Amino acid sequence: MAIVQSEALVLRSHRLGETSLIVSLFTREFGLLRCVAKGARGLKSRFGASLEPGVRVNAVVYRKLTRDLQLLSKTDIVEALPRLWEDPDRFGAANQVLEFLERAAYGESGDPELLDLAAGALRAMSTTPVACLELIVRGFEIQACERLGYAPELTVCLECRKPLVQGGLFHPVRGGLLCESCGGGPGSFRLSERARRTMVALSASPMDALQGWAAERYPGVEVAKAVERFLMAHLERFEGLRASRVAESMGQYRT
Repeated sequence: MAIVQSEALVLRSHRLGETSLIVSLFTREFGLLRCVAKGARGLKSRFGASLEPGVRVNAVVYRKLTRDLQLLSKTDIVEALPRLWEDPDRFGAANQVLEFLERAAYGESGDPELLDLAAGALRAMSTTPVACLELIVRGFEIQACERLGYAPELTVCLECRKPLVQGGLFHPVRGGLLCESCGGGPGSFRLSERARRTMVALSASPMDALQGWAAERYPGVEVAKAVERFLMAHLERFEGLRASRVAESMGQYRT
């Protein structure tokens, strides 16, 4: 057993016994860790509010490679974003980022850039106009796929490698776009040039820059369809994010 320290993002937690929690952390050095936080729900808990979803902490962990659950000893808050918890729309969008990390980041291998990307997305969500929240979610998902090594091909045809300038046929399983000449085949669907350019821009834009986009011009339906089906094809056991369904339900309730 080793005592290790790492910056981490709290993904979620659930109750264990009368006073403890099981906490999922995405750490800078060790990737995804599931930890027991003993006494975290007690009146005199030393963890305080540090185990809320979306809080960035310095965590001290008793880590043993042969066990699935580690022991969380201490956390110090690095960054907390209260607006994410105060607004249902922001909380729903933030949980999509956190759930994505928990599903996509397998094993105990750190990815500092992915942690920084997620932290930047949450920070942007805490201040952006509500209309831009989905832009940030999709931008994060596309850029996270790039970090994980399986981003969709959006600039050239998967078959003939010719540059794409008029949209194309998006094939989720093959991992990107094909031109009209090569055809998409079963399972493909048309993606407009506007949606293609939007996805390319989302893949290259810093999270905070997405706050300035004109949300009313965002082809959200097309982009959401392409990203969701791509993730279903390339992430094991991915059947859509529960957090996204919650966010959609809240939107329908308000209207």
